[in-house]
Amino acid sequence: MAKLITVLGDSIARGLMYDSASSRYTVYPDTYASRLKSLGYSLKNLARVGGTIDNALEMFGKCEKQPGGRLAIELGGNDSDLNWKEVAEDPDVYHEAKIPLKEFGEKLRRLISLARASELKPIVVTPLPVVAERYVKWISRGLDAEKILRYLGSCEYIYRWQERYALEALKTALATDTEVFDLRSQFLYQRDFADFMCEDGIHPNPAGHALISQAVGSFAVSHA
Repeated sequence: MAKLITVLGDSIARGLMYDSASSRYTVYPDTYASRLKSLGYSLKNLARVGGTIDNALEMFGKCEKQPGGRLAIELGGNDSDLNWKEVAEDPDVYHEAKIPLKEFGEKLRRLISLARASELKPIVVTPLPVVAERYVKWISRGLDAEKILRYLGSCEYIYRWQERYALEALKTALATDTEVFDLRSQFLYQRDFADFMCEDGIHPNPAGHALISQAVGSFAVSHA
């Protein structure tokens, strides 16, 4: 029987990218899934566009579990997102993330515990970094960009805001003795990780998906 990896995550794990030529999102045709298959793994990809830790907990409760399999948890990006319309309308008050940081950590810990109770081996995957200027420009479309920037103070603040979720994922993994696939660092190791990201600043472009595939393959081989 092929070794099973179940993935609970967001659009990154789904393989999404933004095609500037057609001005639309599409699923990249050669994602990490083909690399895993070539290594003898069976993949059950339950990642969803816009996925958060709440969605992952819901999906885990419904999905079939194969004892001895692995559960890759790739979350944090959407959890950290703000309601940008509300930010633009009132930039002078504090706006909380979709899933507050402490709640994200607590629910990630719960998901890890549920995985182990189902005889699955959890793996925490760190979220990709954002290209701050691109992302702020992207989320400001159709909104008051000046007010959004006023709230942030600088574009780089959104990088630091999102980075807290990557750090929380790492801290939770360490506290629960859970294996980590530090995908984020694979991008940060590059001379300029922006070269591997789409126009929207948050999704990998073809080069980014190739980097993910290579990293996933190397991780799978070293942790077989």
